[in-house]
Amino acid sequence: MLHFSQLLLLLWKLSTIYTIPIIILLYITLMNSYSGDFTFQQLDQGKNIHKWGVLAIYLSYLLLWNRCNKTVVSYLKKLEY
Repeated sequence: MLHFSQLLLLLWKLSTIYTIPIIILLYITLMNSYSGDFTFQQLDQGKNIHKWGVLAIYLSYLLLWNRCNKTVVSYLKKLEY
């Protein structure tokens, strides 16, 4: 159980990084549902409003992560025992 809780703690900390591709994928999927033909290339080379949207979602996630971090870390440390 010790290794599993350490793995969960590591994944929790790394989630600040691996959520970026997930957010981009979800954003592209959401935009496809509205316009029908939205690709990563359009996000990358397109209007800045899309880039600001992705950045705003990511910053919102970081704010939520920061608010929940102490609670999640303490809960995961309790799992070690």
